Amino acid sequence: MLIQRLRDGSDGILAKVIVGLIIIVFGLFGFGSITSSLAPVPKVASVNGEDVTQQDMEIAVERNRRALQVRGVSIDEINEDELRANVLQGLISREVLSQAVQELDLYYGDSLIDAQITANSSFLVDDVFSPNQFVNVIQSAGYTPLVYRDQIRKDGLFKQLFKGLAESAFVTEAEGRRLSSLLSQTRDIAYLRIKTDDLIDKVTVTDEEIADYYAERKEEFLTKEIVSLQYVELKHELMAAELDIKEGVLEQYFIENESDYSTDEARRLAHILIETKAEVSVEQARLKALEIYDRIKLGEKFSRVAEQESDDAGSRGNGGDLGFNPLGTFLPEFEAAAYKMSLNGVSEPVKTAIGYHVIKVLEIEEGIVPAFSEVRGDVENRYRMAATEEAFVANSSRLAELLFESADLVGPSEELGLTIKSTGDLSRESSNFLMRDKSVVRAAFSPDVLVDGNNSDLLELTDSHHVGLRVEKHLPVMAIELQEVEEDIRGIIQRDKAESLANARALEIVEKIRGGSLSQYVANEYGLVWARKLSVSRSSKDIEPFILKEVFKLPKPGHSQESLGSFTVSGGDSYVLRLSRAENRSSLELTESEILAVRQNLALQFGRADFQELETSLIDEASVQRFN
Repeated sequence: MLIQRLRDGSDGILAKVIVGLIIIVFGLFGFGSITSSLAPVPKVASVNGEDVTQQDMEIAVERNRRALQVRGVSIDEINEDELRANVLQGLISREVLSQAVQELDLYYGDSLIDAQITANSSFLVDDVFSPNQFVNVIQSAGYTPLVYRDQIRKDGLFKQLFKGLAESAFVTEAEGRRLSSLLSQTRDIAYLRIKTDDLIDKVTVTDEEIADYYAERKEEFLTKEIVSLQYVELKHELMAAELDIKEGVLEQYFIENESDYSTDEARRLAHILIETKAEVSVEQARLKALEIYDRIKLGEKFSRVAEQESDDAGSRGNGGDLGFNPLGTFLPEFEAAAYKMSLNGVSEPVKTAIGYHVIKVLEIEEGIVPAFSEVRGDVENRYRMAATEEAFVANSSRLAELLFESADLVGPSEELGLTIKSTGDLSRESSNFLMRDKSVVRAAFSPDVLVDGNNSDLLELTDSHHVGLRVEKHLPVMAIELQEVEEDIRGIIQRDKAESLANARALEIVEKIRGGSLSQYVANEYGLVWARKLSVSRSSKDIEPFILKEVFKLPKPGHSQESLGSFTVSGGDSYVLRLSRAENRSSLELTESEILAVRQNLALQFGRADFQELETSLIDEASVQRFN
């Protein structure tokens, strides 16, 4: 509710504050985006004469790389060529669509962008928009504020284009009724399950087959590359813990940094705003505010008057309530009056740049200045870290030098008083804390460290945890002998053969039934039992989804006939399906709401297809050049 002012494009007090904060953010962080555009930049593509820059490409690649990592894909698993090709195609598509919305003269205003930013929960701290939080979040995703705003604008314009196409697609009532009837169809089925596990003992595997399998797939039977590492580590927390300190020093540190442990007074305020507009003079607004003030003093409820009279659309519907806010949130004149009053006090009209306010104090949260004894533990921890920061940085810098200069870790460990530790055997995928850090893996398996036997560079696992390492032992990738994996290969081949046998039996059963054999007789021949399900719908819960999917692929059976089919699932089992009845629901039984829902969903699918067709045609017609 409090950001409604932005959506309405008005000048309410909260909107001014929030937009002012955003402007400050852009002032601090946005100029780089402007000045950088003055210098020529490399380009990776041109779309109808508009450049897609190398900078755009690299930012988008990094953003997509991070997104893949968030979804659990490791750096080593990312196909860089494929990633870059997909990103470039996406940038070309985006540029084509951007040009299309410009030609259509679509508009997405700054007020909508501001509202979207300030309403984003990722940018809120204690339910209030935070410029610092905004900048930190978007920078972590590879954006500057100006680029982020441009992204929002383009997305908004694309949505307008999509919505226009989607809402222009339609489905007639007859089509909707027909499809509703089909979607409500029920089927009577029977199926046999041929289990792969039951057939494993019925297949044999020869030594020759095992040898051939091994020879064809030798690259699958390799040991993992192994290293055993020696390492030394610097931990800021350990240095801090060893620092000798006196109580008086901690007390003085607390006094000097008291504001870090204190909370300022916060007030929950409500206001009634009478704006000064072109059609309302300052004097008229003042008189109106005085009238409202008098009404409240005579006993009218503040919240009710706010709902009736306030020009602040964002707080009006909430009785003028602005919520809890610390000092510095509102305009100076507003706060000066609000913080002079006692609880439940109501101010006389207060003039600001946007009009007159009648203010009420709803709640007061007193500022807290804790005693030293209450926060001593935190004070000590912070002091220890602060007091040893310089020494940690110096030791870290010296360790980096020693790692480069020394032939092993003895010299660095002796000079800095560090312990040389060993990891034991590790592969790239080991769960050891060192191997969970990609920079350690890259260093440990680099030619400089692995082949030449040098110490690694200083590696920063975190800001306060630095390590240096060397390889103590290396076991390269080696082929595993056939004798060691013979039984594993036998099991693989047996299962493959059993799966093939199950599939072959399913096909045999279908052919025998189609040839005139009784279905029950055929099932008995193979030692199987038909499972029967009546009136199966697309939403039936008592049948496996993968069976249900295949059931509705079968053609509707003819008079006095059955439809037959077979399929194999990923687990290896095969199934035989018999469809004996398929009956559509009568159109007279369909409700109008069902038909309407089907029409809307189908129209949306048509709209999406239209949008995709438009995008494809725009790309096909565009003059696109790609640069290596």
